[in-house]
Amino acid sequence: MPDLPKPKYKWRQTWADAPKHFSGYDGSRHIASIHWYHLGWWNWYMCWNQAKNSNRWKRPNGQADTARAAALEAEACYDAILRCEWPGMVPEDLQCMLDHEEWIRTR
Repeated sequence: MPDLPKPKYKWRQTWADAPKHFSGYDGSRHIASIHWYHLGWWNWYMCWNQAKNSNRWKRPNGQADTARAAALEAEACYDAILRCEWPGMVPEDLQCMLDHEEWIRTR
């Protein structure tokens, strides 16, 4: 499997008692989570989406056949959001998320 794409962000098990739940990080920023769904697939969801108007975006979540594929899809979503290219996003949304992150960090 060395020819398969590798996730570019850091992924780790979210909780010790949940062996099929992982969180992805860009530095200290929690960007996404993936988990095994009992009916046979991996769910992914991008967590870094605190924009005031994120309800107008294409949903930042989905399903994949493998944990690696789910992580890659979550990372692609996150990267698109950083570029303000996720469907429905406007530049003010990214600034809102950065402002929210700064507010959380300094409170």
